[in-house]
Formats: sequence, structure tokens, C-alpha cells
Amino acid sequence: MIKKLLLAFLLLFFLGCSHKADKHFKTDLQIHQQIKKDLKSSFFDKADNDFMTLEADYPGSPYIKSDLLALFLAHLQNKDYILAKFYLNQYEKRFASISEIPWCEYKKIKIEFLKYHNAYTNQEEILNILNMCRLYRQNYPNSEFLPEVNTIYAKVYLTKEYLDKKISKLYKKLDKPKAAKLYSTKTPNNSKAPVVPWYKKLFYW
Repeated sequence: MIKKLLLAFLLLFFLGCSHKADKHFKTDLQIHQQIKKDLKSSFFDKADNDFMTLEADYPGSPYIKSDLLALFLAHLQNKDYILAKFYLNQYEKRFASISEIPWCEYKKIKIEFLKYHNAYTNQEEILNILNMCRLYRQNYPNSEFLPEVNTIYAKVYLTKEYLDKKISKLYKKLDKPKAAKLYSTKTPNNSKAPVVPWYKKLFYW
């Protein structure tokens, strides 16, 4: 009985080793195709893991470039903004041509803009997006993506103005006129304040 159990254990052990060996010796093309299948099926975690396998086993694979872009676009569509930015950064550092860099930098701005959901909160994020837009306009004045960057800048700047207005009112309530004056601003007459869901308003001001 003990011998049978031992033989069964050894058989399972060698079958497991054989399976691992088969997986380890997949070609980079097979892994690339698997990543495509993962993304098509929305198995994003599995696609990330398979890409790490591709990187580890075939660091010079020609498929890494296209897979980085595919993973960036998939995570962006799935609103996984942190991972999307990670893959975009990797693509830009390792593979982007000079002509592609304005597109990459524009996409980074777009990611930060999409990430920002809560109006009247996180002033640092607002200032960061505005600064990114200013640098983009300075570095890529002839970019085809400049109109989109300008639109993002205008929307975020208006959000900042309304946030400053809220801060100024708060300082007035706290009887701090100097601080209130510092944040005092006039929003355009034809503009609309950012829409905030009622349940979020409970936590603001």
C-alpha cells in the first residue's frame, strides 16, 4: 500500500515537473499569442503575468514592444490608470521614436485627467495636471495633440478656480481674511461649477 502511494506521488511529481518544463520552454511567439488571448478575454491579471514571463524568458523578443502597447491600451480602457501609465512609460523609455514622444506625453496627461474624479479635492493633482499641460505646450508647440491638451488645461484650470473660490469662502468663515484674499478669484460668468454627486457633497466643506 505504501509502495503504491509512493509511486503515485512520484508519478504526480514528474508529471508536474514535465508540465512546468513545457511551460518554461514556450516560444516567445506562443507567449505573445497567449497575451493577446488573455486581453481578448479580459483576463488582465493573467496578461500581466504572461508578459512578465515573456520579459524574463525572452528579454530580447521583438514582441515586447507591441505587447507593451497592447497592455497599455487594454488597462486604459479598463480604467486601470496606474498600470496603463506603467506600460506607457516602459514603452516610451525603451521603444518610442522621437516622433512618438509627443503622443506618449499627451497620453500621460490624459491619464492624469481621467484619474481625477473628485472636484474640489486634491489641489496637488490639479496643479500637477496644469503644470504637465504647460510643459507640453512649451516642449511640443507644433504637436497635433496640442488642441486636446489645451482643452484639458482649460477644464482643469476652471476646476482650480472653483476650488480656490471654495477655499476662500472657507477661510472667510474661519475669520482669516488674509488667507481668504489669497484664494479669492472670479470665475467666468458663462461657466458652470463642476458637478458633484450629492453623496460626495456630504464630505465637502
